[in-house]
Amino acid sequence: MQKKSFRRGIHPLHHAHEGKMPTRNLETREYVSDIVTISMAMNIGAPATPCVKKGDQVKLGQVIGTANGFMSVPVHASVSGEVTAVEAIPYLGGEPVMAVTIKNDFTDTWCDLEPLGSVEHVDPAKVIPAIQQAGITGMGGASFPTHVKLTFKEGAVCDTILVNGAECETHLTADYRLMLENSVRIVDGLRAVMRALKVEKGIIAIEDNKPEAIAAMQKAAAGRDGVTVQALKTKYPQGGEKQLIEAVTGRQVPTRGLPIDVGLVVLNVGTCAAIADAIIDGKPLVSRITTVTGCVREPSNLRLRIGTVTQDAIGACGGFSDTVGKVFFGGAMTGLCLPNTAVPMAKSTNGIVVFNEKESKSMDESPCIHCGRCVAACPIGLNPYQIKVAADASNFEAADKLHVQDCMLCGSCAYVCPSRRWLTSSFKFAKDKLAAQARAKGGASK
Repeated sequence: MQKKSFRRGIHPLHHAHEGKMPTRNLETREYVSDIVTISMAMNIGAPATPCVKKGDQVKLGQVIGTANGFMSVPVHASVSGEVTAVEAIPYLGGEPVMAVTIKNDFTDTWCDLEPLGSVEHVDPAKVIPAIQQAGITGMGGASFPTHVKLTFKEGAVCDTILVNGAECETHLTADYRLMLENSVRIVDGLRAVMRALKVEKGIIAIEDNKPEAIAAMQKAAAGRDGVTVQALKTKYPQGGEKQLIEAVTGRQVPTRGLPIDVGLVVLNVGTCAAIADAIIDGKPLVSRITTVTGCVREPSNLRLRIGTVTQDAIGACGGFSDTVGKVFFGGAMTGLCLPNTAVPMAKSTNGIVVFNEKESKSMDESPCIHCGRCVAACPIGLNPYQIKVAADASNFEAADKLHVQDCMLCGSCAYVCPSRRWLTSSFKFAKDKLAAQARAKGGASK
């Protein structure tokens, strides 16, 4: 099989030893905690609104947060039990979010489900509404509502569904274990979407450092109409949508464009499996596989209920193995640091990584030596040096003209910089300021 890739990129150390061990299913064997705290803001777009109150008894899979418009998804109870709190909690990004806390009664009493049956025979018109009702969002970290991604503007044409099995981020092996252990469900979800969109080509793309996953997905795809597996050269950030599309198809998504602009939709393998669960079993998204690793005694992949508190997930891995310096969701390149270990996991939490004090220490910036390594590494083809000069001078107009908005904050430039320049943080600062300015202009024009 010819291996494909994209231009530029880097090769960070992966740190993925726990991928060799089967997923520990904490859904059925044991429970991490007697409570879950479920955020209403687990998707890009409007957060859900709680529709339960303290003291209510809820069933597993019951809607506890209703969607607020098209760019929103409902939120479901991940355990059965009693609602003990409906309140704002500290969360990622600093702004508090509404959340529902449920005391687990350990009975797993499901609400009434509405399975639609085989993905090959379900009415295609029912697939996207079922995805929306199941509260499915992108599970590779982006949290984009999946039903929105599958609903196109007039005139748009999709000819290929691309399934992202690259999992190029450091430390993470959740998708790898899913491909080994639930490969048929991934293909089922892909086929459901292909039939819903009347697309004849579905490609599952996997990096070549996962030969067992490639073999498992090839076996699952055998005999399934239009489904193939494509091996990729191992390189970061291969899992970025634009990089994946370029590597597999040679097409380039335009500046500030979307995959559908070049005829594609990209879905994570976890998203596809969740779609299959929603169609075949009628189950909403209430659990996922998450890598828990770093300075913990038993690094593992765990299937956890959505809303599991971080400290309880770490406790299921034997607790900390060293003095903690930093805990974050996601991998080391793009992960988000937590304010504390009381933060509950979300639908997009593919990893919980713990660094010790030495690993967490920030290095002072040194002057730029104009070596050009950041330019050579950038998968988008930007000039990180020039953008940082503009951002640090608060010249956001200049940063915008240098296409900072196209920056995917992958951290490749900062990783290769010999002067340890804080490039990614400067770019995020500029992007946030530009977004705030755009919102202000929009508000002023109303």
